Amino acid sequence: MNFLAILLAIGSVAGAIAFLGKDKTENSRDVYEDYKVILEAMTAYKDAHKQYAKSLDLLEAYVEDQMITQYAYYQLSLDGKYLIVDGLTPDEAKQIVNLAGGTSYINGKLAYLTLRRFNDVSQVVPVAHFAIKPDENITTTTPLTYDISGCVTENNEIIEKKWENKNPVFLDPGMYTIRLKIKDKNGNWSDFYEKEIRVIEEQGIQSIKGFDGSLFLTYRNGRSLSLGKNEYGQLGIGSLTPVPELTYSTMYDGVVQVACGEAFNVFRMYDGSVYTAGDNRHGELASGDKSAHKLMNQIWGLENVKQVSVGKKFGAALDYNGDVFVWGDNSDDQLMNPDFLDSPYPIKLQGVTGVKEIACGTNFGLALRYDGTVIGWGDNSYGQLALGYKGAITEPMITLYKNAKHVAAGDRFSLVVTETGKVYGAGNNAYGQLGSRGKNEFLFPEEVLKVKEVSEVSACESLVVALTQTGKALIWGNFNGPSTKPIYEAVEIPGVMYIKAFANTGKKCYFVDGKSDLITVSDLSGKFEKRKIHENFSEIRELMATETE
Repeated sequence: MNFLAILLAIGSVAGAIAFLGKDKTENSRDVYEDYKVILEAMTAYKDAHKQYAKSLDLLEAYVEDQMITQYAYYQLSLDGKYLIVDGLTPDEAKQIVNLAGGTSYINGKLAYLTLRRFNDVSQVVPVAHFAIKPDENITTTTPLTYDISGCVTENNEIIEKKWENKNPVFLDPGMYTIRLKIKDKNGNWSDFYEKEIRVIEEQGIQSIKGFDGSLFLTYRNGRSLSLGKNEYGQLGIGSLTPVPELTYSTMYDGVVQVACGEAFNVFRMYDGSVYTAGDNRHGELASGDKSAHKLMNQIWGLENVKQVSVGKKFGAALDYNGDVFVWGDNSDDQLMNPDFLDSPYPIKLQGVTGVKEIACGTNFGLALRYDGTVIGWGDNSYGQLALGYKGAITEPMITLYKNAKHVAAGDRFSLVVTETGKVYGAGNNAYGQLGSRGKNEFLFPEEVLKVKEVSEVSACESLVVALTQTGKALIWGNFNGPSTKPIYEAVEIPGVMYIKAFANTGKKCYFVDGKSDLITVSDLSGKFEKRKIHENFSEIRELMATETE
């Protein structure tokens, strides 16, 4: 049966779509021929008006046979991109859709024939799709990745993507809808594909870090509070104004770790990027120059960073590949590169791989490998690298530490915590930094006596604080302040327990206990400064909202 016979047969079918109130005439023609005429007219109209016609009568000026618009079974889609044909049998609809090709399709009893110009017609309808990783347990510090490999286009070519609400991280808790549509090589857009995710706020304090007048309280949700003298802009808040009390700044949104040096600070972000602020005379900001920066400045070239650590005037970063990068002062070979007095750019530390944790002392560093061995680099003038001798080295060396699970570094001495919870140290011991008296330095690892079941240790200047597995704090060494005396053997800090986070600045120690008290310890007199803090950032948010009302 040819199309002329088909059209004559269905001309009086009840329910046919009326167009301009006109009925089918005796001048019926083949549907496919009509389609080609209308397609040609639509192409001419689009060239003239830069858009699709929204009704057939607009095409009459572009059709030689204006009777074409009198057929009762034609109409245009709302966007003008399809000619809709009614009254066909399923076989007839399938045949005409195959003839028209492109994105033509059948919807119920209607055949939708594409009116996009022949060179714009896609053989495959573009379909947007994406997956989010992770797809559950998403918090305000969870980095998200978006996989669009499930998208469908002709020849897998995507010319343009339009996202809505796509973020690498969502800093506020709540429900979010992410949408995507794609355009293929022919200029055709897909429909939007969307996913809804739930973001939760991880509660509590992540860490406290401080040195040289700076102090940071970092929450698990990626927000931080800070205080400090800020004379070089080391707080990174855009000013040189001192901040006497712990204060929230939006500049810290997304910060998950802070490392504090002498008049400069380093910030690791949720996405593995690294920012710096403060003094920069030795290139300690890795900004490519030696000018101080009072705004947090990103270190270009560092990405996928797992941990940052700093010495007095140099910094180091460990990435998730197990490689270590260093920058800043090189006066004591902290960069292990004789070609530089210092470096305002990150340098990959050669020969140091497979690392899971780093720690920087004043002018040296330690790198803990996954097998429990420790590599040392930089200053070794007091034997702090635990090599069995003291003096300069020309490349990173494997130390004599064994079975280590955690490393720490202070002013010319180093410490490790072993898998069994014991602590060993090497280097300068003039103030009891290694937990003993009578010997000013140790070239070989020496066990710190009366110390056991330790989970973490912090060394800064000449002071050491260790956290036990039961949440108690041990201390030895020397508070670097007036009228202080060395603590030659490890002692428990009285009245400090159930510790959730702590910081050692060399002059003071800060502890957050189970009662949400921030305890400041500057000696062992027992007269500690204690103040309540907001352990969850949501409490601070509520307070800020109240203050602005």
